[in-house]
Amino acid sequence: MQLPAILFLLWPLAEISGFIIVGKWLGLFATLALIVATTLLGLIVLRSNGISILTKLRGQRADANPETVARTVLDGTAQVFGGLLLIFPGFISDILGLLLLIPLVRSILWDYLRPRIVIRRGRDTQSGPSYRAPTPGVIDLDEADYHRETPKGDSPWNKPPHDGPA
Repeated sequence: MQLPAILFLLWPLAEISGFIIVGKWLGLFATLALIVATTLLGLIVLRSNGISILTKLRGQRADANPETVARTVLDGTAQVFGGLLLIFPGFISDILGLLLLIPLVRSILWDYLRPRIVIRRGRDTQSGPSYRAPTPGVIDLDEADYHRETPKGDSPWNKPPHDGPA
């Protein structure tokens, strides 16, 4: 848990260092123009990819390969996340955002994440529920297996709300 906190503290320092280095190399106005340009690029990416991922997912057939659908979702998510990183001011986040827009990088990301993703087909009206061997440590409940019971007896959760002082 300490690593995320350290990264959270060091990230702004790294971005500020990037501003200083690039500012010395390019100058103030060129650095500011570069930040504004990457922000605008991020907005364009978000606008175009937000719409295109919905179009791609709607165009997929119901009997499409679930792995193809998962890859489409991952590609779209990576592109949207790349657009968000471009919007944030800073050159490190811009570099990471631009990397997520490259198809080869997204393909490498898919190859890395694919073994860690569990793809499960939904219920099909013709073939019934899909079966998958249970994963150790995971309890899978259907709608019929889970129901909420109201507590019985004297419980503070059963009492009606109090409207104010008596």
